[in-house]
Amino acid sequence: APSAGEDAQDIPEPTMLWSHKLRGFREGFAPGYDRERNSLDQDLGRFVLGKHDFDVKDQIVSEKTAFQTVDVYDLMNPRAKSMDSYQKSLSNDGSYESSHPEQFGPDRVLFLDGVIQSTLYGDAPYHESIVHPAMITHPNPKRVAIIGGGEGATLRE
Repeated sequence: APSAGEDAQDIPEPTMLWSHKLRGFREGFAPGYDRERNSLDQDLGRFVLGKHDFDVKDQIVSEKTAFQTVDVYDLMNPRAKSMDSYQKSLSNDGSYESSHPEQFGPDRVLFLDGVIQSTLYGDAPYHESIVHPAMITHPNPKRVAIIGGGEGATLRE
């Protein structure tokens, strides 16, 4: 309800975010509960499954290996990208969006054991900050050892 002197049309519609997948999963709710072992209480549960305001939320992969659980999602946050521009990028109408669809698509996010590991649009600054200082300070970098580097982004840099 509007306050005194406030126009009802100026009040934004409420957005409902309901974390039904996390109900009950809190520290101390059960003896011996360890949030680190529950992927729904990690980034995947809190920032993907528990949010209902993404324009796109497609599960690409969800596999459990002998070592970890791997989840890959395509996500489009309406605060970051426009669904109209995304739809236009899928057309062949000659628009800027359709000529550069990689700029308007959803973000692909990799989770290992429920924790964000990398994103399509956000990993370059992280890996650049790891690789470039070492490469710049070495006088003649020709061979390097990459320890870890499972997703290949460090090698790409």
